[in-house]
Amino acid sequence: MASGKLPWRTRSALAAGRAASALSRATGRGEGMVIGGQVILRIAPEAIADLARNRVAALVSATNGKTSTTRLLASSLEQAGPVVSQPTGANLSTGIVVALSDADPTARAVLEVDELYLPQIMQQTAPQIILLGNLSRDQLDRMNEVAMIARRWRDMLAQHPDVHVVANADDPMIEFAAAEHAHVSWVAAGQAWASDSAVCAECGTLLRRDDADWSCPGCGRRRPPPNWSLLADPWRAVDPAGREYDLSQLGLPGRFNAANATMALAATAALGADPAVGLLRMQSVDSVSGRYGVFHVGALNIRLLLAKNPAGWTELLDIMPPAPTPVIITINSDYADGRDPSWLWDVPFEKLRGRTVVATGFRRRDLAVRLTQANIDHVVIDNPYAPDAPLPPGMRDLPQVDCAATYTAFQQLRTSGVPA
Repeated sequence: MASGKLPWRTRSALAAGRAASALSRATGRGEGMVIGGQVILRIAPEAIADLARNRVAALVSATNGKTSTTRLLASSLEQAGPVVSQPTGANLSTGIVVALSDADPTARAVLEVDELYLPQIMQQTAPQIILLGNLSRDQLDRMNEVAMIARRWRDMLAQHPDVHVVANADDPMIEFAAAEHAHVSWVAAGQAWASDSAVCAECGTLLRRDDADWSCPGCGRRRPPPNWSLLADPWRAVDPAGREYDLSQLGLPGRFNAANATMALAATAALGADPAVGLLRMQSVDSVSGRYGVFHVGALNIRLLLAKNPAGWTELLDIMPPAPTPVIITINSDYADGRDPSWLWDVPFEKLRGRTVVATGFRRRDLAVRLTQANIDHVVIDNPYAPDAPLPPGMRDLPQVDCAATYTAFQQLRTSGVPA
């Protein structure tokens, strides 16, 4: 909606929000999105609905991968014109309202949405499609249990029978949320971490798994036949007509990003755009809000990786360089990370055997205990980027070092580092 056609209260709220954001940036207190969004929504609670009217192409939500999937889908849809999205992955109401208010009012929107906020944002934005990636444990001091979120999503979809859903058929929790919906494109995107969907969300029976398939012996639920599939060796997406899309040239690494791209291609097709053209545009994406970017921090060049829960770590460890190349792992437990670090014991750090791991961050000693139990050589260092830090032999001479970090550590390194 053009800004001149917005209600007076929303126009006033946008002006106040922009002023608050500018002041926040000028005083060095942040990028301004949170405070700007808070001001806008305090003055005009209906601002998201006003700004979103008839322009939201897609909402993207998942526990893992939603920022990358959103970026890939937005890049794909730019084949048809400008697309607005959150540049930093700010996926709560405050970030969404700022992204919509700062963009070309004629641009279509592809919005990343936090799992808990999805029903609310769905109601406010009336998207053409909704993309549901996965559900797993994440910040249980703040988030609800996975099954509870799946039930909320199922109720949400029941209230929006006409929206088209692009859903991961390999996650039983996603299937539970979308199974009764009339318009679903099922994607066989895989599920490397299955511990959070071990039992049926419908009847509580232990699910039976066989390779990529799953079923419930109690109530009969089973993996739906996929419309789109992700195939390996080499990674490629296959559409309902059997056409293949080569994913080997993606700029983002790993199986999980091939899965994200397959979901984005399915959404591209559901929105009436050309997946082949979309894939060409996706291939230019090589960093997402700092993820996979290389930064000069202190005395090191680091490739910055973000992981925040066992599902994410399980995938991320596979893209780290092979042994004996040393790596850095940074674990914090601020509010945005989740206060409870007990999830460390579910991460398969055993994959890092043969390397020396630099354990750092606020919870570096908790990490060190976990690495000791996993029989992994490690050193505990408060600041591995200091010129005199006691790094493992040879680390300082590497052209770049992989650093996997939880959210607050990731953001601190991203903003303090210099792109290399």
